[in-house]
Amino acid sequence: MQSVDKETFSYWVTHPDDLTTADLQLLQESLAQYPYCQALYTLTAKAASLHRKSQTVSYTRLAAAHALSRSALRKLMDNEFQWSDNLLSKLNELSARQVPIPEDYQQESYALFKSKSGLNGGLVDLPLIRIPEPTMPEIVVPEPDDSTLSETTLQQDLIGHPEADAVAPSPMETARQKQIEIIESFIKKEPGLAPLRSKLGDPEPTNQEDLAERNAPIRVGRGGLATESFAKILLKQGKTGKAIEIYEQLSLKNPQKKAYFAAKISEIKAGQS
Repeated sequence: MQSVDKETFSYWVTHPDDLTTADLQLLQESLAQYPYCQALYTLTAKAASLHRKSQTVSYTRLAAAHALSRSALRKLMDNEFQWSDNLLSKLNELSARQVPIPEDYQQESYALFKSKSGLNGGLVDLPLIRIPEPTMPEIVVPEPDDSTLSETTLQQDLIGHPEADAVAPSPMETARQKQIEIIESFIKKEPGLAPLRSKLGDPEPTNQEDLAERNAPIRVGRGGLATESFAKILLKQGKTGKAIEIYEQLSLKNPQKKAYFAAKISEIKAGQS
């Protein structure tokens, strides 16, 4: 690939109308080598407009995409762009001053630079710069307030330890409370009946019958319980006298079942005769 010298490039810039077909080929090769040179795109578009009309549009679009001023590009393509005399004279002076430097002078200048820079032993060893590692700031956990801590501890103690003074009610009191609730619900439906006491702590009327004692089984001798089931067991064992005695006690304790227990006693006595 042929490289473009400075004199040729300066002449192209100052005389774009003098571009030839050979120059267009050289410009295309230079674009492949220097794809970011804006002036090369402009000169290639100008050369295409002069010698290859079919490629003018494509090269003009590329030049417009890289141009600093599309207005100046349009004037150059339409032959309306004019260099100022002052700028042209400066460009010509720069082209005339470009004198080639002798090879021996270049070698002498490089040797002088090498001796002054201390490059005889190779590259200069430069000290490595160590970048300190970033340190994370220490995270300080604030201490909790004493008042808040005390309040939280107290709440946890209250939740974890129920009140020691709370005493579970006995089974007898629970049964009595259920009976009272049932009777009071019945009294609400029958307003004519007198209400029972609402709390266990209220004093009981002297003439009020204890329902729990009424329904409690009757104790007989040697720790036995006077119940109908126990009476049936005694009958199976042949102890009719004891069974009759239990039925008589049950009849006295439950007057509403007096006829029922009397019939049971009659059946037992009839079986003995």
